[in-house]
Amino acid sequence: MVAVRLYSLHSISSVDLEPEGGAVFAGERALKAAARVSAKGSSIISQGSLKYGPAKTLRVSAMGKGVWLSGRGLPRRLYTGEIIFSAERGLLKIINTVQLETYLAGVVTGEAQDLSNPETYKAQAVAARTYTLNHMKNHSGQGYNLCDSTHCQLYSGLGTVSAKARAACDSTRGEMLLYQGKPAATYYHSICGGRTEALTYVWPFENKPYLVSVQDGPAGKPYCSIAPNFRWKTQIYYTGLTRLARSAGWITPDEEARGLRVAAWAPSGRAAELEMNTGARRVRISATDFYHGVGRRAGWQAVRSSFFKILSAKDYVILDGIGGGHGVGMCQWGAEGMGRAGFKYREILRHYYPGTETGYD
Repeated sequence: MVAVRLYSLHSISSVDLEPEGGAVFAGERALKAAARVSAKGSSIISQGSLKYGPAKTLRVSAMGKGVWLSGRGLPRRLYTGEIIFSAERGLLKIINTVQLETYLAGVVTGEAQDLSNPETYKAQAVAARTYTLNHMKNHSGQGYNLCDSTHCQLYSGLGTVSAKARAACDSTRGEMLLYQGKPAATYYHSICGGRTEALTYVWPFENKPYLVSVQDGPAGKPYCSIAPNFRWKTQIYYTGLTRLARSAGWITPDEEARGLRVAAWAPSGRAAELEMNTGARRVRISATDFYHGVGRRAGWQAVRSSFFKILSAKDYVILDGIGGGHGVGMCQWGAEGMGRAGFKYREILRHYYPGTETGYD
């Protein structure tokens, strides 16, 4: 079982529930029609077909086809299993406890939604299953295992689960990626741009021998070059860069960004460290911090990876880049290219995680 926090990127005070068929219960009471669950301070109340509260928690058991959750500004999503509603300072905290393989079908659907090859889906299923079991303590201090955003793994419920995702999970059921008999750290990303990145150039974690920089296919035509957004360019005016840099805390409120350059390169060819010129001083920023810092504030399409070079003009810089994501571990579009080229999912996994093998823990 996996406990997942739902709508983890939203601040919500109420949510609407609608049963999909029967077998949805709040305690011993059947939920037969729409209801609304709301947070009032540190308490939960429910209105509509379910009159409940005030109480500390509300437990909903969604068997069968499940229950739909929706609300103002929220995507409508279908969930099964147990859903626990609680309140923290007037906001809802929603935790869904669900069977591992059910959860994985939703994750693989979301993470591989742009892909098509069955072997790619199987590789994604094994990587996602291993990642899940390796990160069950991500949010243990907050009362659940994983969140539903890409901070952990994208989980958008079960309303749009694809047949390919379900088939991939079923055909690899229980299978994981192992290194020396233990579950591997199966990080993955969208587009490596021709070469994956070594773990230690992205995060200050302990080195993993299988998370090294790997060439993604033939020189000049990597497997992931089939990705629609393999190449990208972003123009950033210094006025906008100043706002972003101040918000991120890279420069002080009275400083301005007047220049940006790559100060150090990683062996993969990605930028490792940037230098921002304010006129009075030069500020060093890791490329990973820059990628995440801009993404959180300006959207993840602004700077899609750290695999870029910088072209400077008077009032702006142009980031001329390739790839998408952090670059560590399996390249999802590279896996798609390998699948289309005839490689099987275990070969794909061994390529991106050299020295590992599939098995059952």
